[in-house]
Amino acid sequence: MGHSTSTKTVFESSKTQTVAQLCGWSNVDSKSVGYDRMTLLLEQDEYEKVAALYVFQMNVNRALEILNEGLQRGGKEELATLIVALVGSIRATSTNNDDKALINEFSSVTKLFHRPYVRAMFGFILSQDGEDLQYECVLDEQLDLHNKVAFAARYLNEQRLYDKLDKLAEESREKGDLQGILLTGLRQNGCELIQKYLDQTSDIRTTTLLSIYAQEDVYQECPYVQE
Repeated sequence: MGHSTSTKTVFESSKTQTVAQLCGWSNVDSKSVGYDRMTLLLEQDEYEKVAALYVFQMNVNRALEILNEGLQRGGKEELATLIVALVGSIRATSTNNDDKALINEFSSVTKLFHRPYVRAMFGFILSQDGEDLQYECVLDEQLDLHNKVAFAARYLNEQRLYDKLDKLAEESREKGDLQGILLTGLRQNGCELIQKYLDQTSDIRTTTLLSIYAQEDVYQECPYVQE
């Protein structure tokens, strides 16, 4: 079931909560996989990426804190621009304002940012709410697959979610992107994905390690396992 929070409709269920845990989107401010992932990104000076992830989880205040921390630690001057743009975008989309002309202006300007997580963050903030959105402004950007999956589970209705997950799984299979195992598992589609990865990289060690976790009946479906 969907409900609106801070002008964004969120779809919550026990299944979406499980997805959030698998993707590191749960308990990001306490000791957990999500917290550890955020900490690692900050150690790598990925302030924009962490800020975007907090915005996707409707924690704009924490996102601003992260950008300010990055700026204080000698981060890129672009962080100051992001802070101003983020505050302006939030004000433009607030329920007390909802200035369409200003929203369009911010939308045009923020699309000029180069980093995909930054563009996705502003695309999300500036998009109008609704229960039948596809959020291409986020899901068509070059984000990590687990973040796309977690976002889709949180903000897409059930039918759009299934369609998007099928599409992401197929794209991963075609690219040989091992992140896609999150969606395919180690059944036939997963084996095809791993075979594609092996063909592209000749990384026998990784594919052998993955074969350990494949069920016995999958051996007959996976050429790379048989080899």
